[in-house]
Amino acid sequence: MNKKRVLIIAIAAGSLLVGAAIGAVLNYSEDQFENQALETLQSTEGRDNHHAVGENIMENDFTEVMNANADFNDIIRNNEVTVVNFFASWCDPCKRETPALNDYHLDNLDEPIDIIGVNISDSTTNRDAFLTEYEVGYPIFEFTDEDQALDDYKIQLMPTTFFVDGDGEIIRAYIGEVSPELVTNYINYVKEAS
Repeated sequence: MNKKRVLIIAIAAGSLLVGAAIGAVLNYSEDQFENQALETLQSTEGRDNHHAVGENIMENDFTEVMNANADFNDIIRNNEVTVVNFFASWCDPCKRETPALNDYHLDNLDEPIDIIGVNISDSTTNRDAFLTEYEVGYPIFEFTDEDQALDDYKIQLMPTTFFVDGDGEIIRAYIGEVSPELVTNYINYVKEAS
């Protein structure tokens, strides 16, 4: 019985040692992974691989839908940074981000920053219902030739947001739902890059 007890204790101790060793390896790997992820993020900071970056957004024609006191290109020229958000009424992330974009627009009316919404792939009825439901106050446009523009900018997912300087150059692009913090950070990046 004594030998059996020693064997059980030895197996238990061995299991604990193996478990501790596995935990140490996993913990080291997780720390190493986090450090590599941080280094990768830092090395790519300021770079953007979206096809549209570097293109001039004013080379396409836009048709005003609502809230515009100037044409699309004049809004771009009159601001240091313009956030151009491509959205659709059927897009859930678009629905979630629109109130924050509207608040950002209203909070920065005295700044050389503006937000423009560009509606994609919607019927007039669905688009107008969306804009009314979310009480959108920033200018809304549509591409005059949507198919050509979507091809030019390779917009395939909604929402997609471009951060544009006063000359119309797309400096940054973001695919997915934006937060107020992300919008602020990208606007600051465009200001510094200009």
